[in-house]
Amino acid sequence: MGELKHFLHEHKLILNEAEPVVCKDVECDMCRQPINKLIDAFYSCNISLIDDSSSSNCAGFFLHKTCSELPSTFTHPMFPQHPLSLLSRPYKKNYYYKCYACVGVSQGFMYVSNSEKVCLKCVKSELRSLEGRTHDHPGHNHPLTLVQRPALFLCDACNTTATDLSYICNKCCFWIHKSCADAPITYQCKFHKEHTLILDYSLPQEYREFFWLCGICSKFINHSYWVYYCANCRFFAHVKCASLPEMLSDDDSGESNLMHFPAHDEASLHKMMQQCIMKATDDALLHNSATTAEPSSYIKHWAHKHQLTLRNKNSKTLTLDLNHKLEDTELLICDGCAKPISLVDEIFYECKSCNFFLHRSCALFPEKMEHHLAGNQVDDISLVREFNELGFILCQSCHILGNGIFLSINKTTLFDIGCASLPRIIKHEGHRHPLNQLKYPDDDFCKACLFEYALRKEKIMYGCEKCGFYIHVWCALRPHMMKHRWDPHPLYLILFVKNVADHPHDFDCEFCSENIDPTTWFYHCNTCDLSFHIHCIDPYYLFSNMKLGATNICCDSHPHPHGLTLVLNKKKRRCSTCGEDATGVPVLECSPCKYVVHIHKCVK
Repeated sequence: MGELKHFLHEHKLILNEAEPVVCKDVECDMCRQPINKLIDAFYSCNISLIDDSSSSNCAGFFLHKTCSELPSTFTHPMFPQHPLSLLSRPYKKNYYYKCYACVGVSQGFMYVSNSEKVCLKCVKSELRSLEGRTHDHPGHNHPLTLVQRPALFLCDACNTTATDLSYICNKCCFWIHKSCADAPITYQCKFHKEHTLILDYSLPQEYREFFWLCGICSKFINHSYWVYYCANCRFFAHVKCASLPEMLSDDDSGESNLMHFPAHDEASLHKMMQQCIMKATDDALLHNSATTAEPSSYIKHWAHKHQLTLRNKNSKTLTLDLNHKLEDTELLICDGCAKPISLVDEIFYECKSCNFFLHRSCALFPEKMEHHLAGNQVDDISLVREFNELGFILCQSCHILGNGIFLSINKTTLFDIGCASLPRIIKHEGHRHPLNQLKYPDDDFCKACLFEYALRKEKIMYGCEKCGFYIHVWCALRPHMMKHRWDPHPLYLILFVKNVADHPHDFDCEFCSENIDPTTWFYHCNTCDLSFHIHCIDPYYLFSNMKLGATNICCDSHPHPHGLTLVLNKKKRRCSTCGEDATGVPVLECSPCKYVVHIHKCVK
C-alpha cells in the first residue's frame, strides 16, 4: 500500500485500492462526497483503521485519491487574473457556498481568491481537460499544449500555413497543426498502394545524401520536416500531400494538343522530330502550298551543288551508284538532321554521286525563319560541311555535336535543325505541368540529371517556372525504352524511383560503376537488375548528330598514302600523330594501315 503525508492531516495516510471491505458508508473529508469502497481509490488514516477509538481528529478521516492530488493553487480560465488557493480548512457542515464557475452550491473545501469561489468538482473537471490538452508527442522532446483557438501560422511539421487548432511547446518555439499531431504512424496512401507508408519526424539519415522529391506534388522534401516514406520503393511524400483526396492538378485544357514525351523508342523519337521539322517548315512558309502539294521529283537545294532526286519506298531505281542497289533494310543518314531515313515509309531526296540525302521535311526547311527565342528572324542557316568537310558544331540547345544543318540566332546562338524546330511547349511524364521552352537559369540545375546549367553551354531548356522544375532539352528527348548490348532485354526510363517496386538497395551504373542518385532519371532492367545513368546508356551521345562515314578524305597536314574515312572510334586505340588515347571520339581512319588521327586536335 502507498503512503501519503497530506497537509490536511497530522498522520500518514495509507492508500486503499477499492478493497471490498464491508463497513459503513463514508465520505471524503475534502469534497464531502461519498466514497464507494468497492470502486474508488481512497486514503485513510492508518491510526483510525487500527483503533476506531482513537482521537476525534483521526477517527473516520478519508480522502478520495483524486482529491488528495489536487494542487494547492490553481488558475481557472474563467478568472485568469485571480489565482485561486485551496481553502486550508472546511466550513461548518451545515454551511453551503455558491460556486462562481458552475453556479451550483457545494459544501466542504473550495478554491478561493479575494472575490471568487470555485468548487472542487469544477477544478477537477478543468484539470481533466488540461490533461487532454497536453500531449507527449514522439515528434518533439517536450510536452505540447493544445491551443483550442484556430490560428494561422507556419507549422514546424509540414512547413505549410493553414488555419487550424494547434499544439505548442511552452519551452521552445515548436508549433504544429493538430492535424499533423494526429497523423498516424503508418498510412495507406492512395498514391502508393504497393506498401504502407511510415511517418518519420525528419528525413531518415540514410536518405539525406540525395535531394528527394515528393511523389505527389514533385517538390523537394526538406530534411527537417515530417515525411511519409516507403523504404522498399523509396517513395517520399509530404505529410499534407499524403492525405490529399486526389492528385494535384491544374487546368489541363489544351494539353491534348501538345506533343507528349518521352517517345516510346529511338525510332519513334526520330519520327516525332521529323514532325517537328515539318511543322516548323509549314509555319515558316505560312502553309505554302508547296509543302502540302505533290512533291517535286527534282529540286536544287541550297546546301548541295548537285540536283537532288525524290525517292520513296516505291522507287525502283534508288541507287547510291551504278553498282549498288539499296535494300529496304539498309540505313541512310539525312545530311540535314543526321538521323536515319526509313526506306519503308519516308520520302526523301538523294544525290546519287555524293551519298547526299535529305528527309523531305529537311529539304523544304527554309533558309530564313522566325524563332520565338530570337525575337526576330534567324540570322543565317547553313550546312556545316558546306564550309569544312570535317567541321562540326556544338548545338547550344541539346549540347550535342553535329555536322548537319544549323541555324544562327543573333550571330551567337547555334541550334541544329532538330532543336530549332522543337515545340515551344511540351508535356512530359516527368512533371504534372506543361513545360515551356525557356532560356536557361544561371543558378539552377536539371532535375533529370542534376547537371548545373552554369557548367554547360545550353541556351534553352524546358521548364515549369511555377514549380522551379527545369530539364535539359537532351534529357527531355530521352526515349522511354532503349536497348543495350550488355542486356538482352529492353531498358526503361525510370522517371520516379517509386516505379521500381521492392528495390530498397542502391542502383549502380553498369557503365561507370558509380552509384546512381535515385532522385534522377535513369535506365533500368527489372529482369537483370541492370541500371545506367541517363548519359551512360549511350556514352557516344555527344556525337549522335554527326553524319559519319565520309571516305577518301585527304589530309594535307597529315599526308597518308591512302584515303581516310571519318568514323567514331569505339576501340581502344591511340592517335598515330599525338600518341594520346583516341577512344570514343571522331577520327580519320585507314583501316588496312591501322592508322588513326584525331580530327578535333590533330587535323587542321
